[in-house]
Amino acid sequence: MQYNELFKKALAFVLKWEGGFVNDPDDKGGATNKGITQSTYNRYRKRKGLQLQTVRYITQQEVEDIYFNDYWLKSGCEKMSKKFAVLCFDTAVNMGTGIVKATGMTRNEEFLKAAEYKFPEKYIEAKRAKYYEFAKYGNQKKFLNGWLNRLNAVAKFIQTI
Repeated sequence: MQYNELFKKALAFVLKWEGGFVNDPDDKGGATNKGITQSTYNRYRKRKGLQLQTVRYITQQEVEDIYFNDYWLKSGCEKMSKKFAVLCFDTAVNMGTGIVKATGMTRNEEFLKAAEYKFPEKYIEAKRAKYYEFAKYGNQKKFLNGWLNRLNAVAKFIQTI
């Protein structure tokens, strides 16, 4: 499948952070490979009429297909400014596809203004606050530095777009 250049750049950024197969018992997403959870992979394979298998064996083409259809398009990234598209795609991958709901910003005036007027900095700060909130629950604090490093990296990355 042909993907647009912005999606390709955003995907390359995300894959640098998502890495390979991981099954951390403290990660609420469970087993993942290249950021794709086992449950997401199961849904994808069922939709395609394929036998279920461990996410450990996901192919690059499946990764691209899932990220494009189930994250990029589902999150409406193709309708956003370039910077917001990358921010929202990264958020969808890291927090789930209900990006506004997942970041807890559905009633947040700052987020609504940021989205309306295209101020990525406000979105980034709202997302940073949400990471600190997530870190308060269970063993999630161990992920905080990684989340913040990724957020700082995406903030720098969108300046190149």
